[in-house]
Amino acid sequence: MIIRDFRLSDLDDVLRIEFNEFKDPYPVDILVQLYNCGAGFLVAEVAQKIIGYIIFWIKDGFGHIIVIAVDHNYQSMHIGSVLLEKALYLFKRNNIGVVRLEVRKSNIRAIKFYQKNGFIKIAEEDNYYADYESAIIMQYSNPNS
Repeated sequence: MIIRDFRLSDLDDVLRIEFNEFKDPYPVDILVQLYNCGAGFLVAEVAQKIIGYIIFWIKDGFGHIIVIAVDHNYQSMHIGSVLLEKALYLFKRNNIGVVRLEVRKSNIRAIKFYQKNGFIKIAEEDNYYADYESAIIMQYSNPNS
């Protein structure tokens, strides 16, 4: 498996994963806008096939994980963990000590994944998503940054 920077030629594969894995997927124009604005955008590739990705950025001195997704055929194979570790490394390299994210309250699997990777729940925001589901706000503190 290779972790590398996203290229526009990866967009169809990223969209396939995004629309298969999320109830409320980001539209193509938002993903392209994030890329064009300089957000961190990494993909996991196996045999020239994109099997996962992570999008993140730095804003107001904090790191923020926007989205992480892995093709359902490759889940539970530590691909998400490797993508997250790479993003956390890049935050640390840029002296970002705190990383935050939002996750659907009902997404217990994702919440457990983030907890396993050092994130803690710091808040809950009611009616965060378009369908009025609440979000769990989670935070990671990067050691030695």
